[in-house]
Amino acid sequence: MHLFVRMEYGRFKNIIGLVVWYHPSQKELDALSLYQNDLSHVIVVDNSETDNRALFPNASNVHYMPLLANKGIAAALNIGCAEALKMGAEWVLTMDQDSRWNQHSVPQYIAEAEQYPEWDKVGIFSPFHDCDGHPETHRRPERFEQKKIIMCSGNLLRIKAWQATGGFREDFFIDSVDDEICCHMRQLGWQVVRTNNILLTHSLGNGVQIVRIIHHPYTSHAAWRYYYIARNMRWMIQLYPEMAKYYQKYVRKELKRLALYDWDDKCNKIKNYLRGMRDGRHSPKQTASLQ
Repeated sequence: MHLFVRMEYGRFKNIIGLVVWYHPSQKELDALSLYQNDLSHVIVVDNSETDNRALFPNASNVHYMPLLANKGIAAALNIGCAEALKMGAEWVLTMDQDSRWNQHSVPQYIAEAEQYPEWDKVGIFSPFHDCDGHPETHRRPERFEQKKIIMCSGNLLRIKAWQATGGFREDFFIDSVDDEICCHMRQLGWQVVRTNNILLTHSLGNGVQIVRIIHHPYTSHAAWRYYYIARNMRWMIQLYPEMAKYYQKYVRKELKRLALYDWDDKCNKIKNYLRGMRDGRHSPKQTASLQ
């Protein structure tokens, strides 16, 4: 039994924070401290092989869930959302361990999202993700913008919508997990909305670096990630034919980047990418709705 003191923000009732950790350090604890006190409760699901509860011995509103194995981002998010549902949450704030509220706060974000005219139709609210430290180059004039897909970090996720989709696809393991649930929600009639006036600083995780092609940077991952990137994009094409053109272009572009510009562990990256493309030809399993 968890002591759950309800903290409400206007139309948003019963919000619980959720962050997935993997091999955390003091940096992740510092990021957590930026929003921990803005919420009644924060669930930390740890995909590490070790128990890291010693990082926050005095955090009374943190519910730590060590999985003692890397079960993937989708499984960890589902475990956290299911726990939040048991605690009476109607909304979950999903955070990446490397994301930080630097320019804006959670209360500012919630207050902004409340102003969206079709609030009742939204399954996911997202902040504007600043991934390179230059948000002014990406900003949009619209206060709110409906999106087809968004990154999972900083999302206000409506629990009812999460249940309707059957949850995050655990067979995806890591890549395109956020893309898939966005497409599934839109398929079910929910909106995915970005609040362009709210910024969240999103940093790159371990094993990720920026490679520059002339003046255009792109993200270079560790070699093992490219299997999931390629396979899951092929799966997305099968699951959501309306997105086929987008993902077919992305598949070709990513392979071209690997072949021409990324020299770090190139052979292993290409090998994993091609293996993922091959395995992606097989149909993904059907998922059932959560009860």
